Amino acid sequence: MFNEQDRVQGVCDSPLTEKGKEQALYTRDHFFRDRDIQASLAISSTQERASDTLELVTEQPYDRLKGIKEMSFGLYEGWLNKMIPKDWEVSLPQYGGELFSDAGIRMMDTLSEVMKRPDTGSVLAVSHGCAIRAFLTACGLNPPRFNNCSVAELDWDSETGAFLLVEIWQNPLI
Repeated sequence: MFNEQDRVQGVCDSPLTEKGKEQALYTRDHFFRDRDIQASLAISSTQERASDTLELVTEQPYDRLKGIKEMSFGLYEGWLNKMIPKDWEVSLPQYGGELFSDAGIRMMDTLSEVMKRPDTGSVLAVSHGCAIRAFLTACGLNPPRFNNCSVAELDWDSETGAFLLVEIWQNPLI
């Protein structure tokens, strides 16, 4: 809902709209089902909009992990995007938010721990746009902005502990 209102969302939890549900179902049908992709493990951010999305994409059980929640924008959350100061990234910590780089490290640490679990196969992780871009940046990749319900497909190199980008599939329903 905050996306439709052009508001900073962060860790506050606005619900999925009908459009958000439609985007999730499109991703299910046109990415996962068309490619016959099955995950051996599903995880979601603790935020309701992410777990609701995961439940639309797959019917399998899943775990919710705080480490893959959206980046915190502190006191800026809920503000109209046009009201945010130009130096918002550097001022976030003084307003209770988190730096982009810190969000990326948090995501990398959490997802690395998931991948190190014994017998972890393919993982479906549902997170959020800023957090995913921060994670990919922390991995040394150059991520684009994502449309909602897009997919970043990664490989995990267990020898080096590195995530390798395979593909970014952009959901065309904007």
